[in-house]
Amino acid sequence: MVDESQSSTIAFMQKIFAYLGSSKSTDNLLKSIHQSLKTVIYADNFYVVVMSGAERFATFPYYRDVIDDISVDELNLVPLEKLAKTLTLYAIKKKEVVCLTRSEIETLELAGEVEVIGTMPEQWLCFPLHHQGAYLGNFVVQSYRTKDEYSQHDVDVLVLISQVIAAALSLFKRNSQLSDALNELQLHKDQLTEKVHERTAKLEDALTKLQDEVAKGKLLEDKLKFFAFHDSLTNLYNRKYLLDQLTLLKSRSQRQVTHIAIAFLDLDGFKTINDRHGHACGDHVLKVTAQRLHSCFRQHDIIARFGGDEFVVLFNDKVLAHDLSGILTRVISLISSEINYQDKTISVGVSIGVAQSEQLNIDTQALLESADKSLYRAKTQGKGCYIYN
Repeated sequence: MVDESQSSTIAFMQKIFAYLGSSKSTDNLLKSIHQSLKTVIYADNFYVVVMSGAERFATFPYYRDVIDDISVDELNLVPLEKLAKTLTLYAIKKKEVVCLTRSEIETLELAGEVEVIGTMPEQWLCFPLHHQGAYLGNFVVQSYRTKDEYSQHDVDVLVLISQVIAAALSLFKRNSQLSDALNELQLHKDQLTEKVHERTAKLEDALTKLQDEVAKGKLLEDKLKFFAFHDSLTNLYNRKYLLDQLTLLKSRSQRQVTHIAIAFLDLDGFKTINDRHGHACGDHVLKVTAQRLHSCFRQHDIIARFGGDEFVVLFNDKVLAHDLSGILTRVISLISSEINYQDKTISVGVSIGVAQSEQLNIDTQALLESADKSLYRAKTQGKGCYIYN
């Protein structure tokens, strides 16, 4: 089922794009983002740093901290030289996700790599903001309470959220530019001198270009929504979408008799491919596997990458046992076919566990676990087969 954090993350994304039209300033936008972020994860301590001038200048458009209560104006008066060895500039130089505990920060201090300004956090997370190939800056969440405040799941959620925040900041800036251009255009249209007409023409040209950028921003928004429910490597549905659909089917089964069948698939020998040929080869195998799965199942069947080399297929209408056996036999045969990668010929197999139910009040989580157990039995009985539970 969709857990609370997954639902909160989806709601967070929807709110951020709603804020684009209502926020009057960057501070107002970031304040709204911060309030929504706190509904997803512990984020009482949150700030954003933006790089500009070929990354020679760092500004803090937003800063909130429960212990070190410093205003944005005061923070932006701190000389860049004094910030050079802070945790923030340390992470900016890396341009990647940085997750540190207090002990790790103290080790960096002893090595002379950083100097902590203010209160030492127990856990400190920094995420880069990238948009359309451009690096905008970073945002930070930190905890003074415990070194275990944020789990790996929390980090994964925040990585996705960083993409949404970066897109929102970029789109907000473009919308502000468009609004300014419209206001200036109206002002100049009220004046009838030749100079004003010339300026108006230039502004209209700039307006057209900005409108094109806003249209591109809408395409990006649609893309972000797509990746919220799809696996970025295979373009199959992701785990979150699958669990969401299971929740809907469970709700339907409370009103009427519902048929649900779940096929849990796991590739045989995939780890060996990664170890021998590298992860790029492994990614290629996963992409080919996704394409082959699409050719085996019906258009309305939900095919999801559950994680790693695990896939789940959800049948939300009745499938005859004979038909399902034929489909699964074809899956095993097609997935086991050779895969060409560069100058290599790669082979994997697949084991499948199946569970299904047709009744009222189906426990979809238990049904998913039952399919997983069937998969385990298929693995222990020699692999390359399917087993019903």
